[in-house]
Amino acid sequence: MNEAISFVGNMLVERGHATSDYVDGMLEREQKVSTFLGNGVAMPHGTFESKEAIQRTGIVVAQYPEGIDWGVGTAHLVIGLAASGEEHVQILSHIAEVLQDEDLAAELGSTTDAAHLHATLNTPVEDDEPDSVSAEVTITSEAGLHARPASLIVEYAKAYDGEILISKDGRSAKANSIMSLLSLGAVSNDTVSIDVTGEDGDAALAEVTRILTTPEAEL
Repeated sequence: MNEAISFVGNMLVERGHATSDYVDGMLEREQKVSTFLGNGVAMPHGTFESKEAIQRTGIVVAQYPEGIDWGVGTAHLVIGLAASGEEHVQILSHIAEVLQDEDLAAELGSTTDAAHLHATLNTPVEDDEPDSVSAEVTITSEAGLHARPASLIVEYAKAYDGEILISKDGRSAKANSIMSLLSLGAVSNDTVSIDVTGEDGDAALAEVTRILTTPEAEL
């Protein structure tokens, strides 16, 4: 294990990511807490005190197809990390999220395709949660959430590839339903919450806000 840590540590040094002192920090951290992530992956990195030895952020990768004893598990993929502050957390989080797929981690631990390995570790992880934005808006249109403003919002919401909800006093209404909007009873000077889910949510939020804050005669 220590040989593997020294190996990836020296790779970081050779590539200008850190000075040799950082390797000592990586070995010291492993004595305090294991950097084994599971799924055959270990990600050794330096202690907090060794961050001064970091010159620029980077990662290096070493494969051990036959496996190497990491104390709490067997590592096939050893990823050396040199980063500090928020970058350290972001990179560690990203790598952990990518390699939580056990089959993928096993594949990368033995693949001979370096380009595939590099591309996989650098591919953004898709977020299963849809994009969402929200805001509170005070209605200034004298018609409130009735008549033309309501009809324009419904027209826009039906064409929008996502969901728009408008809420008032704990009650929510889907913006693609005129009956649902009218049931809120929102009038001028009332404050409503607008929640938008889907792509281009900022644009949708801006358009609904515009409708609610534009004099009816100008709509």
